[in-house]
Amino acid sequence: MEQNEKRILTALKELGKTALGFGKAQVILFGVNITVITIGMIIAGLGWWSLLIAVVVSLLDLLPVIGSGIVFVPWAIIALIAKNPHMAISVGATYIAMVVLRMILDPIITGKSVGLSPWITLFASVGGLILFGGVGMILGPVIAAVSNVLFRVFFKKKTQQQSGAQAPVVPEEEKTQ
Repeated sequence: MEQNEKRILTALKELGKTALGFGKAQVILFGVNITVITIGMIIAGLGWWSLLIAVVVSLLDLLPVIGSGIVFVPWAIIALIAKNPHMAISVGATYIAMVVLRMILDPIITGKSVGLSPWITLFASVGGLILFGGVGMILGPVIAAVSNVLFRVFFKKKTQQQSGAQAPVVPEEEKTQ
Protein backbone atom coordinates (compact mmCIF):
# COMPACT_ATOMS: atom_id res chain seq x y z
CA MET A 1 0.00 0.00 0.00
CA GLU A 2 1.27 3.45 -0.87
CA GLN A 3 2.28 5.86 1.91
CA ASN A 4 -0.50 8.35 1.10
CA GLU A 5 -3.13 5.61 1.20
CA LYS A 6 -1.84 4.53 4.60
CA ARG A 7 -2.07 8.10 5.85
CA ILE A 8 -5.64 8.43 4.53
CA LEU A 9 -6.68 5.20 6.28
CA THR A 10 -5.00 6.37 9.48
CA ALA A 11 -6.76 9.74 9.20
CA LEU A 12 -10.14 8.06 8.71
CA LYS A 13 -9.57 5.85 11.76
CA GLU A 14 -8.55 8.86 13.85
CA LEU A 15 -11.57 10.84 12.65
CA GLY A 16 -13.79 7.92 13.67
CA LYS A 17 -12.24 7.93 17.15
CA THR A 18 -12.79 11.70 17.31
CA ALA A 19 -16.45 11.31 16.32
CA LEU A 20 -16.91 8.70 19.05
CA GLY A 21 -15.25 11.10 21.48
CA PHE A 22 -17.74 13.83 20.56
CA GLY A 23 -20.59 11.40 21.06
CA LYS A 24 -19.22 10.36 24.45
CA ALA A 25 -18.88 14.00 25.50
CA GLN A 26 -22.47 14.78 24.47
CA VAL A 27 -23.77 11.78 26.45
CA ILE A 28 -21.87 12.93 29.56
CA LEU A 29 -23.15 16.51 29.18
CA PHE A 30 -26.69 15.17 28.60
CA GLY A 31 -26.41 13.29 31.91
CA VAL A 32 -25.18 16.41 33.70
CA ASN A 33 -28.12 18.40 32.28
CA ILE A 34 -30.63 15.77 33.38
CA THR A 35 -29.17 15.75 36.89
CA VAL A 36 -29.16 19.54 37.28
CA ILE A 37 -32.65 19.99 35.85
CA THR A 38 -34.11 17.14 37.91
CA ILE A 39 -32.70 18.63 41.12
CA GLY A 40 -33.97 22.09 40.16
CA MET A 41 -37.46 20.82 39.35
CA ILE A 42 -37.63 18.81 42.59
CA ILE A 43 -36.74 22.01 44.47
CA ALA A 44 -39.50 23.75 42.47
CA GLY A 45 -41.91 21.16 43.87
CA LEU A 46 -42.73 19.24 40.70
CA GLY A 47 -42.20 15.78 42.20
CA TRP A 48 -42.05 12.86 39.80
CA TRP A 49 -42.58 15.16 36.78
CA SER A 50 -39.08 16.48 37.40
CA LEU A 51 -37.33 13.63 35.59
CA LEU A 52 -39.65 13.81 32.56
CA ILE A 53 -39.14 17.57 32.31
CA ALA A 54 -35.38 17.06 32.66
CA VAL A 55 -35.24 14.53 29.82
CA VAL A 56 -37.36 16.67 27.46
CA VAL A 57 -35.43 19.87 28.17
CA SER A 58 -32.08 18.05 27.90
CA LEU A 59 -33.10 16.71 24.49
CA LEU A 60 -33.96 20.27 23.42
CA ASP A 61 -30.59 21.40 24.75
CA LEU A 62 -28.87 19.05 22.29
CA LEU A 63 -30.21 21.24 19.48
CA PRO A 64 -27.76 24.15 19.26
CA VAL A 65 -30.12 26.88 18.07
CA ILE A 66 -33.14 25.93 20.17
CA GLY A 67 -31.60 25.01 23.52
CA SER A 68 -33.17 24.85 26.95
CA GLY A 69 -33.84 28.59 27.12
CA ILE A 70 -36.87 28.11 24.88
CA VAL A 71 -38.54 26.31 27.82
CA PHE A 72 -37.05 27.93 30.92
CA VAL A 73 -37.17 31.64 30.03
CA PRO A 74 -40.90 31.76 29.14
CA TRP A 75 -41.70 29.45 32.07
CA ALA A 76 -39.96 31.79 34.55
CA ILE A 77 -41.68 34.85 33.03
CA ILE A 78 -45.11 33.19 33.16
CA ALA A 79 -44.49 32.13 36.76
CA LEU A 80 -43.67 35.75 37.64
CA ILE A 81 -46.79 37.03 35.88
CA ALA A 82 -48.85 34.36 37.69
CA LYS A 83 -47.40 35.63 40.98
CA ASN A 84 -45.56 32.41 41.76
CA PRO A 85 -42.11 33.73 42.74
CA HIS A 86 -40.94 30.38 44.15
CA MET A 87 -41.46 28.69 40.78
CA ALA A 88 -39.96 31.63 38.86
CA ILE A 89 -36.83 31.65 41.04
CA SER A 90 -36.49 27.85 40.95
CA VAL A 91 -36.83 27.68 37.17
CA GLY A 92 -34.57 30.70 36.62
CA ALA A 93 -31.91 29.40 39.01
CA THR A 94 -32.04 25.96 37.37
CA TYR A 95 -31.56 27.52 33.95
CA ILE A 96 -28.67 29.70 35.11
CA ALA A 97 -27.00 26.78 36.92
CA MET A 98 -27.36 24.58 33.87
CA VAL A 99 -25.96 27.19 31.47
CA VAL A 100 -23.00 28.07 33.72
CA LEU A 101 -22.17 24.43 34.42
CA ARG A 102 -22.43 23.62 30.72
CA MET A 103 -20.14 26.55 29.83
CA ILE A 104 -17.54 25.28 32.29
CA LEU A 105 -17.79 21.55 31.61
CA ASP A 106 -18.35 21.55 27.84
CA PRO A 107 -14.80 22.56 26.82
CA ILE A 108 -13.24 20.31 29.45
CA ILE A 109 -15.25 17.17 28.68
CA THR A 110 -15.33 17.67 24.91
CA GLY A 111 -11.62 18.51 24.79
CA LYS A 112 -10.62 15.42 26.76
CA SER A 113 -12.92 13.20 24.72
CA VAL A 114 -11.52 14.32 21.34
CA GLY A 115 -7.91 14.90 22.33
CA LEU A 116 -7.88 18.70 22.36
CA SER A 117 -6.88 21.12 25.08
CA PRO A 118 -9.92 22.55 26.92
CA TRP A 119 -8.65 26.02 25.98
CA ILE A 120 -8.57 25.19 22.29
CA THR A 121 -12.06 23.71 22.59
CA LEU A 122 -13.29 26.84 24.37
CA PHE A 123 -11.75 29.17 21.77
CA ALA A 124 -13.12 27.01 18.96
CA SER A 125 -16.61 27.17 20.53
CA VAL A 126 -16.47 30.94 20.89
CA GLY A 127 -15.01 31.36 17.41
CA GLY A 128 -17.69 29.08 16.00
CA LEU A 129 -20.38 31.08 17.80
CA ILE A 130 -19.05 34.33 16.35
CA LEU A 131 -18.69 32.94 12.82
CA PHE A 132 -21.67 30.62 12.54
CA GLY A 133 -24.10 31.57 15.33
CA GLY A 134 -25.58 28.95 17.68
CA VAL A 135 -24.62 26.03 15.43
CA GLY A 136 -21.03 27.24 15.59
CA MET A 137 -20.80 26.29 19.27
CA ILE A 138 -20.66 22.69 18.08
CA LEU A 139 -19.21 23.30 14.62
CA GLY A 140 -16.15 25.18 15.96
CA PRO A 141 -14.82 22.32 18.11
CA VAL A 142 -15.61 19.84 15.32
CA ILE A 143 -13.50 21.87 12.88
CA ALA A 144 -10.71 22.13 15.48
CA ALA A 145 -10.76 18.38 16.16
CA VAL A 146 -10.77 17.45 12.47
CA SER A 147 -7.95 19.92 11.80
CA ASN A 148 -5.98 18.45 14.70
CA VAL A 149 -6.36 14.91 13.36
CA LEU A 150 -5.45 15.89 9.81
CA PHE A 151 -2.42 17.87 11.00
CA ARG A 152 -1.18 14.99 13.15
CA VAL A 153 -1.61 12.41 10.39
CA PHE A 154 -0.50 14.31 7.30
CA PHE A 155 1.98 16.93 8.51
CA LYS A 156 3.42 16.10 11.90
CA LYS A 157 4.73 12.69 10.84
CA LYS A 158 6.32 14.13 7.69
CA THR A 159 8.02 16.85 9.74
CA GLN A 160 9.34 14.29 12.24
CA GLN A 161 10.65 12.07 9.47
CA GLN A 162 12.41 14.93 7.70
CA SER A 163 13.98 16.33 10.85
CA GLY A 164 14.88 12.91 12.19
CA ALA A 165 13.73 14.03 15.63
CA GLN A 166 11.62 10.97 16.44
CA ALA A 167 10.51 7.84 14.75
CA PRO A 168 7.00 8.23 13.37
CA VAL A 169 4.11 6.50 15.06
CA VAL A 170 3.31 3.50 12.88
CA PRO A 171 -0.22 2.10 12.89
CA GLU A 172 -0.50 -1.56 13.99
CA GLU A 173 -1.35 -2.77 10.45
CA GLU A 174 1.93 -1.40 9.11
CA LYS A 175 3.98 -3.16 11.80
CA THR A 176 2.67 -6.58 10.76
CA GLN A 177 3.37 -6.12 7.03
